[in-house]
Order: sequence, then C-alpha cells, then structure tokens
Amino acid sequence: MTAATGDEAFLLTERQCSAILDAVGERPQDGRVLRAFLATIALAALRPAEALALRVRDLELSDGGPNALLVRPQGRTGHRSGISEAEAVRSVPACSDLVAILKAEITRRGLGPDDALFTLDEGRPLTGETYRRVWKHARAAVLEAHGIDSPLGRNVSALRDACIAAWLRNGDQTAAHIAAVAECAGVSAPRLAERFSHCLRKPTPAEVPWDRLEAAFRLPTPRSEPMTTARRP
Repeated sequence: MTAATGDEAFLLTERQCSAILDAVGERPQDGRVLRAFLATIALAALRPAEALALRVRDLELSDGGPNALLVRPQGRTGHRSGISEAEAVRSVPACSDLVAILKAEITRRGLGPDDALFTLDEGRPLTGETYRRVWKHARAAVLEAHGIDSPLGRNVSALRDACIAAWLRNGDQTAAHIAAVAECAGVSAPRLAERFSHCLRKPTPAEVPWDRLEAAFRLPTPRSEPMTTARRP
C-alpha cells in the first residue's frame, strides 16, 4: 500500500480512475494491454507485482456463479512463514467488467492457459518502468494542475487504494466485512482498519451499545463471608 495520508482527499475518485484508464487505452502502442493491466489493479485491488504475475489459468470463470482471480504469493513469503504456496494463494472476486476486459485481451492475443496475461504487443514483458511512465503521462493528462502537484494518484497503487476504499464503503462495515475486504486485499484486518480509518463510518452515540459495554466491564460482586478470628496456638 502507499503511505498513509489519513485524508480521503488523496484518494482517486471513480471518475478519475476511469479517465486515467481511458487515456491509457487510447495509446496506439500497447494501450489495450496496459489498460487491462491497470484495470486489474483498479477493479480487483491487486498490487502491481501481483497483476504482472497473473497467467491466463489464474482467471477462474464460473457459469452463472462468481468469477475470481487466483493471486499467488510473490517471492518466498509463504516458505518463510511455514505456509505452503497452495495455502498462500488467495482468491479475489473478479467483477463482470474486469472479466470482460481480460477475456477480450486473451482473445485478441490468442493466449493459452500458461501464458502471462500482460505482455507488450511485441511480446516483450511488461515492466515496472514501462507502466510507471505511462501512468505518469496519463495522470498528467487527466488531473487538474493542483492535483498534478499533489500526492493524488502519484503512484499506480493509488488504483488499488481506491478499490479497497470502495469495498469498505459499500458494505455494512462490520468486523466480518472488514475481515473479508482485508482477505481479498492480502493484508491484515487491523492494518486495513488503520490505513483506511477515514473510510469507515463512525457510530453515533445512540448506536453504541452502552448497556452491553457496561455489563462487559462490570466487576463481579464480592462474596460476603464471615470473618474468622485467628486463634493463638
């Protein structure tokens, strides 16, 4: 994740995300694959390195059911923590818009199951240097002058942050909901709540269960026992 700002003013809006993706997609060279790559970050909250590592087989399609992306651990994280690679793989929901974008890219380039989802049109690997340069130009073309000079969307991971924030806002924000979002994002729930505290709704005084809190912290009533007088030997 990007460094915490504590202010949702530095989160890209849905309109800004869409405008930047459209600007990237209009590039005559590699525009479509770069747009698909960035859309995967924006719609599935993947880290850029996780999106780059995706292969066609990692797109799980279900007839009439939910679709998902299988995100595999990067580096040797799973081995260091004693968790197998299979156990460390996480399943991230893939919305219909993202599925349509990825399927179109697979068809356009005739990709097979073991092929990388995102490579440049000439077949060369998509690198961080390439997508960061394209992102910088698209951001400058979309944002207003005061936004360009601000931290707003400075890094590609801003798309991931915007997606996570939307997931948090569009739910009941219970502990179970926050835990589910954290699992999809691949972070711990406490870290997520700290980083995106400004996206969480604060309860009003009337919503706080004061009676249950009082009962939970109430000390037990001491038992009244008769005092015994010590006898001298």
